[in-house]
Amino acid sequence: MSFNKKVSFPNDLKGFSVRSVSSPPVPIEKVAEESGQKFEEGKKSATDFYLAEINKLRNEFAANQQSVLENLNKKTDHTLDQLNENLPGLVMEIIEKIIPGIELGANDVERIVRSLIGEFADEDENLEVFLCPEDLKLLKAMGKEINHQEVDDDNASQNEDGFASAIAGIFDNLDGEDAIFADLPRVKFFEDASLSKGDCQVKSKFGLLDGRIATKMRKVREELTGNG
Repeated sequence: MSFNKKVSFPNDLKGFSVRSVSSPPVPIEKVAEESGQKFEEGKKSATDFYLAEINKLRNEFAANQQSVLENLNKKTDHTLDQLNENLPGLVMEIIEKIIPGIELGANDVERIVRSLIGEFADEDENLEVFLCPEDLKLLKAMGKEINHQEVDDDNASQNEDGFASAIAGIFDNLDGEDAIFADLPRVKFFEDASLSKGDCQVKSKFGLLDGRIATKMRKVREELTGNG
């Protein structure tokens, strides 16, 4: 309602009075009290709203975090499953490629033979050892060298021709009747062309101990894959 409108009266006014149209005056203390209440109500309302928003965000973050962790665990389990499935085969492929390129010396062959012989508890048991021609040749050469040194020590005064006669033919016709190592008199060595370098088989009265590389590789593969 506008109070600027011009009002005309038909007769001259003899007197008038004006009453206030505003709100009744309010004491300042009451105004301050009401303002404080409104402030506290607004503060509480804002606090409740933002706390609810924070909880909402926290719950959303926790749900997203849980989802990420579950996906990560699934991927990790999948990766481990793939490793468990593929790693043994990869390891065996690497080993199978490396082993053929390894050069074996006489000492290596001796260690292989003695390792298999050591699995027999009875030291007096007669054993037959089968090696490939190349490995047997290495052992025969080693045996000759050992016996040569022993003869030199025992017969320092014997001349070279006498020594040659003493050992001639000992290792030239190895047919299982001769032993290569003096400390293994009950072990006879045989040549087996079907064996590869590094292979060794030992026969006793109880059966055959298979020390072929292929057999060892198969056992390793079974251990890695759990298919033994």
